[in-house]
Amino acid sequence: MTGHTEGTGRLVVLDFDGVLLDTEHTGITVWRRLLEGEAPELRHGVGVRPDGTLDRDGLRRDLVDAVGPRRTRALWEEFERLNQAEADLLDTGTGVRPFLAHCLERGHRLAVASGNDRDWVEGHLERLGIRSVFGSVHCAEPGVRAKPAPDTYLEALRAAPADPRDALAVEDSYTGLAAAHAAGLAAAWVTDAPGSAVPPRPVAHRVRALDELIGVL
Repeated sequence: MTGHTEGTGRLVVLDFDGVLLDTEHTGITVWRRLLEGEAPELRHGVGVRPDGTLDRDGLRRDLVDAVGPRRTRALWEEFERLNQAEADLLDTGTGVRPFLAHCLERGHRLAVASGNDRDWVEGHLERLGIRSVFGSVHCAEPGVRAKPAPDTYLEALRAAPADPRDALAVEDSYTGLAAAHAAGLAAAWVTDAPGSAVPPRPVAHRVRALDELIGVL
């Protein structure tokens, strides 16, 4: 797969966790395993949103109530260690590489907009050998608010630059979809959530794997 193009095609801005790398399911599995002997009443109630993503804030509150703040901090540190080890074994999500290759072939410009830490995102992109296909990577950091704020998408639009009406966001979470909408981008929702799950805003496309979008780009 060759590097990013400066073509005149559409700007496609992808979330990282849950879109390019299936770390959402991994994180939920790691937490359930951690809590089996610690807080069994939470094991099957790990904070998962209706969109299938990990609700970290909700889980943190539940843990503090169940085991207290000090033990919660220790568990969180253990989770981060185990989650990193598990994530380092993952390859890109289903259909990711064919989708990226198609976008490059068609002259579309690619960027990443993530609410996660830059070291996490850039490190995985380099490990997976796909960092070079993205013209820019935007993460939550000082001065750039996390989703659902639109900041990471607005940064991607400035870096391209592009009219948001011509760009497409690709997200897996309600939070990310809200951020894309706030930035003025049409969105594709990549999800295995049940059909009863309804996103906070209308989406342009709903697919189960990224390569299902090849026909519309």
